[in-house]
Amino acid sequence: MEAAPPLPAGTVLGNDYEVVRPLASGGMGAVYIARQQSTQKLRALKVMHPEYVADPVMRSRFVREARVGATIESEHVVEVLAAGVDEAQGTPWIAMELLQGSDLAKSMETQGTLPRAQVVEVLRQVGHALGAAHRAGVVHRDLKPENLFLATARREGASFMLKVLDFGIARLLHASRTHATTSAMGSPLWMAPEQTDAALAVTPATDVWALGLIVFWMLTGTYYWRTPREPDAALGAMILEIVAHPLPAASERAREFGVAARLPAGFDAWFARCVARDALRRFQDGSEAVTALLPLLTEASTPASVPYAPTAAMPVVTSMPALAMPVVQTAPLPMTGPLYPSPTGAPPFTATHYPVPPQAPLVAQPAPRRSSRGPLLALAATLVLISAGG
Repeated sequence: MEAAPPLPAGTVLGNDYEVVRPLASGGMGAVYIARQQSTQKLRALKVMHPEYVADPVMRSRFVREARVGATIESEHVVEVLAAGVDEAQGTPWIAMELLQGSDLAKSMETQGTLPRAQVVEVLRQVGHALGAAHRAGVVHRDLKPENLFLATARREGASFMLKVLDFGIARLLHASRTHATTSAMGSPLWMAPEQTDAALAVTPATDVWALGLIVFWMLTGTYYWRTPREPDAALGAMILEIVAHPLPAASERAREFGVAARLPAGFDAWFARCVARDALRRFQDGSEAVTALLPLLTEASTPASVPYAPTAAMPVVTSMPALAMPVVQTAPLPMTGPLYPSPTGAPPFTATHYPVPPQAPLVAQPAPRRSSRGPLLALAATLVLISAGG
């Protein structure tokens, strides 16, 4: 589908936000630098292409989802200032704080793997954002390095202020897609098995899966998966590896790639609890996962930064990712019912406790619906054949 033409400078949305110039664009919309007329401050203005929200129900939902960002009590989530649908333009929009800096992916491309102390600080701030979001019933669904933004800090003595971007858009786009081969949301390198199957529930543990993979990538400078190393990597092959292939220990995979020395002692057990295919065996929220990891990183020796050497091209993505832009995003609607507590009576995490499954049932935990992996694997195999055939 052809993207809508950019909004010209001087266009005013929401009777307050005047477009100055484009900042970034993507398949689903665009982000502009805009001047808030009432304050004269520059803001980031995210505009969704009208063709994706032609349905009035979707337009209304877009605005509701945007406003949920204000319910997350963390300074590490991008501040949403206002949202609405401009009647004159017929355009849904979100006004957010304008950030200066770069996302984590670009930062590692520039300076190589981060010093251990900086990894710790990134994780402290990510953990705060995810913990607050998960307590509010908000699941990100598309956590990835491009959505972790290292903004210029306004606080004296701080090297950066991390902001988590893109809350909510993945969930909104998922609702607008119906085709079987494109309904899986989340960027393939980081998405959890349950995101490949509409019959399975998405919970805070979905973000934990992505967090584990991101930490492996931050420490080693390479992806955990083998598929991206293949010259003709495709989405079908990526899905097969996510849902069906054996998941070796982090140290084993790092040794295979020649980067085993970059992982701290005890990392295998922590990583295994992040990427358990059964979501109930993972850490149940982001802050719990980060709290368990930090002692392993702070007690370990700090390796020198090494050049970032990403593996071969990313797999072909036929799903529609959320906008990955160096600015701001939103948050999805709260889930109904209770959040997802940790198992009652489960022992605290240590390397010796995992992977023993919880000894007590979850409290008020609606079990995710299970479905046969047969149809899913057949779909993935079909995608592989399609990709191979051109």
